[in-house]
Amino acid sequence: MNIKQRITELHLTEGSYVVVGSGILGALGIRESSDIDLVVTEDTYQSIKQLGWKQGLRGEHIVFQWDVFDIGNDWYGEKAEDLLKKAQIIDDVPYLSLDDVYEWKKMRGLEKDNRDLALIDEYRQTH
Repeated sequence: MNIKQRITELHLTEGSYVVVGSGILGALGIRESSDIDLVVTEDTYQSIKQLGWKQGLRGEHIVFQWDVFDIGNDWYGEKAEDLLKKAQIIDDVPYLSLDDVYEWKKMRGLEKDNRDLALIDEYRQTH
């Protein structure tokens, strides 16, 4: 999936979002991503809320869901503005850094996370 192209469909302004979750794995070619998790600024979140998208949960937080997108206004207590300060930029798209994703997956410890951790370790050995 071309994450940059898909995000362009949303017409988000620069500095209003960051890709979180496993998105960076797709951007770096570590493994294909099947969805796109975004954290957006509060203004953008309120604008999306008005679109009437389906609501779901990411942990205890409401996210708006459409097509491949899950859009929330925080990531484990961190707001978009804070995440953007330490984002890893790939092809002009801000991502939660590979280090942060690694730590998140290690903390969560799901079976799929353990597979991703092994893929990240393999990637780091060659890059």
